[in-house]
Amino acid sequence: MSDMQQSDSIAGGEHDLTRVTISTGARLHFGLLDSVEPFGGIGVMIRDPGTTVSASFNDVFTCPDQHLERLCEIARSVSNSLGNDDLPPIRLEVRSDAQSHCGLGSGTQLSLAAAEAMLRLLRLPYDELDLAISHANRGKRSAVGIHGYYNGGMIFESNHPDDNLLNPIQERVTLPSHWHVAVFKPLMEIGQVFGLAEVEKFATLPPAPEKLRESLQQIARRQLVPAARRGDFQEFSQALQVYNCTSGRLFESIQGGPYNGADVTALINWLIRQGVMGVGQSSWGPGVFAWFESESHARRLLRNLPEGIELMALTSAFDQPRMMTCQ
Repeated sequence: MSDMQQSDSIAGGEHDLTRVTISTGARLHFGLLDSVEPFGGIGVMIRDPGTTVSASFNDVFTCPDQHLERLCEIARSVSNSLGNDDLPPIRLEVRSDAQSHCGLGSGTQLSLAAAEAMLRLLRLPYDELDLAISHANRGKRSAVGIHGYYNGGMIFESNHPDDNLLNPIQERVTLPSHWHVAVFKPLMEIGQVFGLAEVEKFATLPPAPEKLRESLQQIARRQLVPAARRGDFQEFSQALQVYNCTSGRLFESIQGGPYNGADVTALINWLIRQGVMGVGQSSWGPGVFAWFESESHARRLLRNLPEGIELMALTSAFDQPRMMTCQ
C-alpha cells in the first residue's frame, strides 16, 4: 500500500473521476472498558490482512456476491442522499479483505472503504461521522475501528461520549515499526459471535463491577498507553496481556472464562508456555494475537507452530490513515 496516496492528495483531480480505490488495514481489539454503553476500549490497526475496495461507474450496481447484502445496504444509503431510490450505477470490487468474524474488524473496514469510495466517486459531501454512522452503519459499540480507519495507530477510545454519538479518541499512539504481531486462530469449529447473536449476548450482560472498571482504566492509563508511548516492549506486552484478560472477565458468563471457548484458551495458554508476551483474544475471537519485539523473534516461534492452528497474519501496526487514489 506504500504507493497509494492519502485522501488529501488525490491523483487525477475530481472533475473526471472514473475510479476511486481505498486501502486500509485490519483492526485488533484489545478489550472493552465496560460491558454496557458507552463501552470504551483499546485496539490497534495492523497492516495485514488489508482491505482494498474500488468503485467505478457502471450501467447498474454490481458487487461481489459474498458481500451483496452489506454493500447493497450501503449503496442504497448513498443513493438516498441523492434523493434516488435506485441503487447507484457503480461497480464495487473488493480486491482484498480480512476473514469475517475473526476479531479483525473486517466488517467496519470494508463498510467504511466501500461507502467512502462511492461517495467520493459521486462527488457527494460527507464528514467522518456521517460516513461511519449514516452510510456505513458502524460504531454501535466500539469506535476503535472507525478512529483507526481515519487515523491509524493504537487507539484508546474514551467511554465518555461527546455530542457526536461516537466515543472520541482519548489517546492515539504510534507503535514502533519493528514491533510485529502474529494473528492466529484455531482450526477447530468455533461458534462465531456477530450480528443478532452479538446483540443478544450484550443484552444479557450487567454493568462491570466498579473495581473491575477501575482496574481496566488504571492498566490502560498507567501502564499500557505510557509503555506504548515510550516504546517499552516488555512493559507494553505485559500490560496488554493483563488488560486483555481482565477485559475478558466482563464476558466470562457467556464465554466460559476470559476467552471465548476451550480452543482459544488452549491456544493462548500454549503461546504463554512458549514464553510469548502480549498474548490475547481480539474482540470475540477466534483471532488470537501475540506481539513480538521484532519479526525475527516471531519467525522463531512460527517454526514450531503446532498443527490445528492457522496463522492469519504476521504484520506490524498500520500507523497512517486509510489510503486513497482517484483516477
